[in-house]
Amino acid sequence: MLPALLSVLLLGAGVAQAEDTATTAEPENPWDRDGYGFGGVPAINYNSDNGFGYGILGSIYRYDGGTQPYKWSTTLLLYMTTKGIHTHRVDLDVLKVGGVPLRINTRTEFSVTRSANYCGADPGEFCAISDAELAADEMELTGARREDFINQYHKVRMVNPNGFINARYALNPMPHRLELMASWWGGYYLSGDLGSSGPFPGSLYEQDYGADEGFLSTLQAGVMLDNRDNEPSPTSGYWIEGSVRGAAPIWGSAWSYFGYNMTLRGYQSLVKSKRLIATGRFVADGIVGDVPYFELTNTGGSQIYSMFGGQRAGRGVRVQGVTGKVRFLAQPEVRWTWASFKAFKKVDIDLGSVFFSDIGYWATDWNTLDQDMLAITEGAGFRFAFGKNFIIRADVGFSALEDFAPGIYIDIGNLW
Repeated sequence: MLPALLSVLLLGAGVAQAEDTATTAEPENPWDRDGYGFGGVPAINYNSDNGFGYGILGSIYRYDGGTQPYKWSTTLLLYMTTKGIHTHRVDLDVLKVGGVPLRINTRTEFSVTRSANYCGADPGEFCAISDAELAADEMELTGARREDFINQYHKVRMVNPNGFINARYALNPMPHRLELMASWWGGYYLSGDLGSSGPFPGSLYEQDYGADEGFLSTLQAGVMLDNRDNEPSPTSGYWIEGSVRGAAPIWGSAWSYFGYNMTLRGYQSLVKSKRLIATGRFVADGIVGDVPYFELTNTGGSQIYSMFGGQRAGRGVRVQGVTGKVRFLAQPEVRWTWASFKAFKKVDIDLGSVFFSDIGYWATDWNTLDQDMLAITEGAGFRFAFGKNFIIRADVGFSALEDFAPGIYIDIGNLW
């Protein structure tokens, strides 16, 4: 598949420049030129949680000769999978808005899932198939109905149109850039999918939550300290942030809660060429109050992702496998870039590998810290970077929690 992706990227790549490339030396970094660049691929991928996916993903980058990593970018994704998941979104990221050190990024998304996992409120139980079989026996189900019930017992289906806007204002420039951060995200949780309403009948999620529908509106504020040498794929420096967030009826939310997030990311070159990098992400995240199920699996901060399990935090564990209001994450990685070249004397291509471990800790609530859970995954992956900004990765993770069955993930962009 990667040769096909490479050919599509190279045929679709273009960077408009102010001067003729035949007489002007190519800049070392894409953001040092003036004009446009773009990358695009058929969104054909696979991961163990969502199945085989297909669609279209494309990005446009505007360069102004100095702003790193670009002046603005926009990305369109039209995507669905064989497990009934839809993710259709538009992203916009703009730097130096109005000529001041203000950065605004937004996302508008329509998503549908019918294969999200729900293993229960107790972190000691992990989607035990025996529980589903026992429930099927009690309902005296047989044949295909029994098989469908067992397959859906630990699943959740949900429609979620949502939006996100985040603003960052730099108080001082790099190095050691200090930024203030404020954001809002909101979405309507509608139980069901495109063909049916309500949760899967008799599922564990229906027993614990019912429909659990409504609009969640969250405000967040925080600070960020940044010293990365290259934002899309850093080789040295750090990226640290802390934030608080909350939802309340006064700004339109059906739920009320308070949350916090502290995230530390560090990067250190192990060799002079900067081709071997040690990096890590460490996260402390927690919430207090009333939240919908999916908020129990999402972090706060400038990057919102599911934790623990899945392709961003817990590779090798099923996504949303364990939920809790108290959670910690550690992700040490070694990244090795073993080949770099220019395609058609114009497009920077980097090929590399990554070796990682994802370590997660949860407690269901603050009064159950003695009933905690720890999971460790290990794995490796491949990185393909196009034009320094457009990155494709493929990871394989393993965990004892899943009896070392491989979790396979193909996705766009670096994790951090």
